[in-house]
Amino acid sequence: MIENYKHYRHGVTPPHNHMSPPRKRHNDNLLLNLMSNVEWRNKMLKMKMERLSHNLKKSRSIIVNSKPALMLNYNVHIFYYAWYANSKIDGQYRHWNHMYLENWRKDSRKVYPTGTHAPPHDIGSNYYPSLGCYSSRDTDVINHHMKLLQDAGIGVVGLSWLPSKFVDSPHDILHSFFDIASKYNLKIALHIEPYPGRNPINLQEHLRVFFNIFRNHTALYKMKKPLGKIELPVLYIYDSYLTPAVAWKELLGNKGNLSIRNTEYDAVYIGLLAETQHRYHIKKSQFDGFYTYFAANGFTYGSTWKNWKMLGKFATENGLIFIPSVGPGYIDTQVRPWNSANIRHRRHGQYYEVAWKSAIDNHVQYVSVTSFNEWHEGTQIEPAQPKTEDSFTYLDYEPEGPDFYMNLTKWWITQFKKSFQ
Repeated sequence: MIENYKHYRHGVTPPHNHMSPPRKRHNDNLLLNLMSNVEWRNKMLKMKMERLSHNLKKSRSIIVNSKPALMLNYNVHIFYYAWYANSKIDGQYRHWNHMYLENWRKDSRKVYPTGTHAPPHDIGSNYYPSLGCYSSRDTDVINHHMKLLQDAGIGVVGLSWLPSKFVDSPHDILHSFFDIASKYNLKIALHIEPYPGRNPINLQEHLRVFFNIFRNHTALYKMKKPLGKIELPVLYIYDSYLTPAVAWKELLGNKGNLSIRNTEYDAVYIGLLAETQHRYHIKKSQFDGFYTYFAANGFTYGSTWKNWKMLGKFATENGLIFIPSVGPGYIDTQVRPWNSANIRHRRHGQYYEVAWKSAIDNHVQYVSVTSFNEWHEGTQIEPAQPKTEDSFTYLDYEPEGPDFYMNLTKWWITQFKKSFQ
């Protein structure tokens, strides 16, 4: 399974192990025999969301007409991508013109679209942003985004990061990004991507450069480890399990040959937990905690809501930080047209609400949101607009409106805060 998860957000999608339906009595056996695992899973999820939504309908008028949050919650983090480019600002489109990715199922005989999208009307997303095909290097856009996050009460931006020599690196806007975030009292944690050849040795070298510049910036997010006395910068490591635990231990262990512990380059390292065996990888690597990233319930062990209670217990018993990731839904068929099995419909916010409630019910200290603007995978809460081009109609947030998921996030952050009272 490790090979299949490799660079998931950048290319290949792993197989989805659909949940098997439980045994039923009487005539239900006949019905279940006729239903595919996908149908069963979707039916159970829909019923669960409808039960929860029934109890939350009274809050909808408040959500739609909500006002800016009074305070930021630095225990709520959101993943942000600064890899978009357009012809006006950058001289060319990037990411909006995402290519159709090849089907990882080599035995499939179905024919799917190939080539790349042609922005601004045809983009690599099932939704269309309210701002259009913006540039991540446009400071007006960054200001607008930071204001949206501030109004929602989100305190920490998990910025997708690669070293300067790699494509999609935000190195040329880091200073502006940090300065603008600081203006809105937002904090930034790096979300380190699996750049080619990444290993603890070269990662340490790249991070030294980063920390030498930004260590004392007011926007750099810091937290204390469990039982820790000082606050340290926070680093999310995507696809951390691709590197052997013994290699990570050299960097993260107190006695490792490359150890950064108790040095000026020490940090809170958060690894990615996808499958159940990754618990042991996290522990042996001596990470400080773990997150689950994926917004598709049931896609991985870590992203499955019912497993968060067990993961929370594991974290507590081992002195680790557990940061589950919630998301509004998932759909990536404009870049992976063969991946319809992993679609998670938003159902006008119901899916998102179940994810938030699952996190709160498990008494977690931190929540991460996937995502603010990962448009390719349809996990964004950034405002989207209704749009039809030729024979394709983009999905949208109607009838609740383009700001619905920002407002819904703000409402759930309020419930999250109440859970500590």
